[in-house]
Amino acid sequence: MFTSSIGLGLRISAISSVAVAALVPGLVLAQESADEQQDDMEIVVTGTLIRGQAPVGSNLIDLGEQRIEETASSSANELLASVPQVTNYFNSVPAADLAIAVNQIQITRPNIRNISPNAAASSGTLILVDGHRIATAGTSQASVDPDVIPLGAIQRVDVVTEGGSAIYGADAVAGVINFVTKRRFDGVEVDGQYGFADDYWQTAVNATVGKDWGSGSAYIAYSFSKSDELFGRDRDFIRRLDYSSMPYVPLGRECELPNLTVNYTIFGFNVLSLAAGAPNFVPGSVNACDTTDDSAIIPEVERHGGLVSLSQDLDDTTSVDIRAFYSRRDTLATSPLTGQARLPATFPVPAGFPPAIPIGGGAFATPTASGAFSFTPALGDDAGRSITKIEEWGVNAEFRKELTSTWELRGLFNYSRSNSEFSLIAPNTTRLNAAGQAGTIDPFNIAGSDPAVIADIVDNERAGQAIDDLTNLRLIAEGSVVSLPGGDVRMAAGVEYMYDAFKLRTGNDIRIGTLSSTPYDTYNRNVYSAFGELLIPIFGPGNAMGGFNALEISLAARYDNYEDFGSTFNPKIGATWKPIDWLSFRGNWGTSFTAPTPLDQLRSAGNTISAFPFVAFTRPGDTTAPGSFTVALAGSQPDLQPQEAETWSVGFDAEPPFIPGLNLKLSYYNVKFEDILSTPTPGVGIFTNFPDNIQTDVGGISPDDLRAFGMLAPGGSAVVEALIQNGNLVYELVDFRTGNFGVLKVDGLDFGVNYRTATGFGGVDFSVAGNYQLNRKSQVSAESPVVDDLEFDTPKLNLRASAGVDVGSLRAQATVNHTAGYDIEPLQTDPVQDHVGSFTTLDLFFKYEVPASGALLRDVAFTLNVKNVLDEEPPVFFGTGPNENGYANGFTFGRMFVIGVSKKF
Repeated sequence: MFTSSIGLGLRISAISSVAVAALVPGLVLAQESADEQQDDMEIVVTGTLIRGQAPVGSNLIDLGEQRIEETASSSANELLASVPQVTNYFNSVPAADLAIAVNQIQITRPNIRNISPNAAASSGTLILVDGHRIATAGTSQASVDPDVIPLGAIQRVDVVTEGGSAIYGADAVAGVINFVTKRRFDGVEVDGQYGFADDYWQTAVNATVGKDWGSGSAYIAYSFSKSDELFGRDRDFIRRLDYSSMPYVPLGRECELPNLTVNYTIFGFNVLSLAAGAPNFVPGSVNACDTTDDSAIIPEVERHGGLVSLSQDLDDTTSVDIRAFYSRRDTLATSPLTGQARLPATFPVPAGFPPAIPIGGGAFATPTASGAFSFTPALGDDAGRSITKIEEWGVNAEFRKELTSTWELRGLFNYSRSNSEFSLIAPNTTRLNAAGQAGTIDPFNIAGSDPAVIADIVDNERAGQAIDDLTNLRLIAEGSVVSLPGGDVRMAAGVEYMYDAFKLRTGNDIRIGTLSSTPYDTYNRNVYSAFGELLIPIFGPGNAMGGFNALEISLAARYDNYEDFGSTFNPKIGATWKPIDWLSFRGNWGTSFTAPTPLDQLRSAGNTISAFPFVAFTRPGDTTAPGSFTVALAGSQPDLQPQEAETWSVGFDAEPPFIPGLNLKLSYYNVKFEDILSTPTPGVGIFTNFPDNIQTDVGGISPDDLRAFGMLAPGGSAVVEALIQNGNLVYELVDFRTGNFGVLKVDGLDFGVNYRTATGFGGVDFSVAGNYQLNRKSQVSAESPVVDDLEFDTPKLNLRASAGVDVGSLRAQATVNHTAGYDIEPLQTDPVQDHVGSFTTLDLFFKYEVPASGALLRDVAFTLNVKNVLDEEPPVFFGTGPNENGYANGFTFGRMFVIGVSKKF
């Protein structure tokens, strides 16, 4: 993991922490040595290559160890959920993502300003550990999983909220989150916590053992956490119901007594579907078949993480840092196992279903009936199992050599490997339908069905495994170039090499445990990079004048060459101007990019072509012939290109001397993100949004065009050739492959107020931090209409405010987390819903450090967190789509108490 932040280190001897804080404004410095006396201190700064220098022109947010205590975080993502700029998780519970669909989401990844889609393979927020990358995780996502980082090893977390590709390369579109681990430690420190709420618990333990011998330090850190499942029945606000007032809605609510669905077909084509909820469905009423009762909304999670660290000065000018880590996260979400069995055509209507649904058919209509049901009466309510395992390990070594009094050479070797697995137990559709039609399984009496048949049907899973090996080599030279009246001009330049070896295997509808016999698909690539940064102090202590107390300009650029899609060049310019010593104005501009992941590139090799005996989308004005076909292509386009962004921001920081202890900051940011990887619109909007992705002809697509289309996917030629030989009329060809289509433009404000003052009894403080979106406009393609995303479905404001007091050995703090409400497209429910309310929670934190000198109680501290003190529920939402469970705009465990204790030796 581990002490290389693109070599961002500064050794400072015999300098107090106060002086260091003045050198790097806003930087949170945490004491690493047990005796709190250090001669050396390593400052790792995020967002710049220059040692000991805050990123010029950029906004930097620091989260220290105190924030971990204040939030009672048991994982890195829980810690990041306290940052308003991490808009996808703020005021929510990140682990909820892990119970949605493990075949689509295996990791929880923070997303600054929600720049990139959550289901995309790549992320627009770069996650670093000590300034360098580790292997990505996931089988459908390829991003660093912050949850693999052991909390006990974290010194602090830096969040830079501007694009950073000029410094770090790919993925730093929305910003950079850097987890900085401890470099030195002396002694033993152990802490533990236990949290509980109604029908829920969590526990965590951290232990660090180390020795500091002056010229070096070594330690071992271990973290363990485990948390319970939370089911829909455990919270009143969790429910999945049919809120529509329509009499028959084919939503397929799968209860122990099934819903009945009847599909009517003419000449083999589906023309009408009717559905009724059971038991005793009343038209116009709510379908009270709530499948969340026994379904895990928060999965059971168990994490193990360990870090071994060695830092050693080899002589007065040479030092080396070595880190090795291992981490594992296992999740389990259980639910009733559900399915839909096709029934014999002569199946009678069971008692309790409305007679308005006939089964029989006329001269031209043939009905097919099916029952959507739960296997609970036969298998219990936890037979549905969603399982993930993310395992990762790595080793990192960095050396530093002082070449002269002002120049340093830094070298990095970094290797890491991730192993990501998922398993989703699901009935085999083919075997289930066969059993239903044969009568060997009866959805209306599942407990009385043949156990052997049921066992055969449920011996089935969707499963996947991905292994990513990342090797990283880097060399940087950094130092002073020339002296100016304003100070030394400093430069950093370096080269970097990365080798990424990725392999993936997946299986749908396979026997449980047979994935290991499936061969891997592999994708390897080399990346060569060169980068540099120049810091120019125009004004400084040597030539300050009225209105120009200080002025610094930073110029940075990076060239990356990927062997698969080519090269990219990204510059960045930053400036910080201090007209007076307590006021700074800052600004920056740059470009950034997100590279197509190996996972994205692999998908282009697995494209599929399918033929459907109906018209999916009719071009306005066309009249299609009966029996027309649709042929669709799915997968990814070849030669995917980087997703590119232009970002800039301006802002100020102020520490007015007439109010000692007050710090103010405000930033305006602007991001234009283009060529976003997305999938064409699956609806009639495809004609205007993606005109080049659909071809139609009411008289039928020509054989030549069909054959050309069939060559775009393995096996596609056989599909279209069968249509040609059978004389089928194909009305449309649809290209659904993922490509570089989307556009997103976002701008807004980040703000912060911090105040602290000493008192006769200790001190008082308060702070406010927030993010306010001014505009958010998107296009699914460059040809599509611009959509104002803030008009519907998006909160504009995220805000966190806290007030604290220190009285002797006691710390007390109250924190308010607020997410604004937003409008939605009106839902046809009873009553009609057109707005989702705001969500505000109140947290309390208490810490007591025992004032004792005896060995047993010395350095003992107790903490108490009360999360969501008022037991607020997230706002009601009547949506009935997938994973819409009756609430929106946040999530909570309810009122939860977390008790903690720590001891240093």
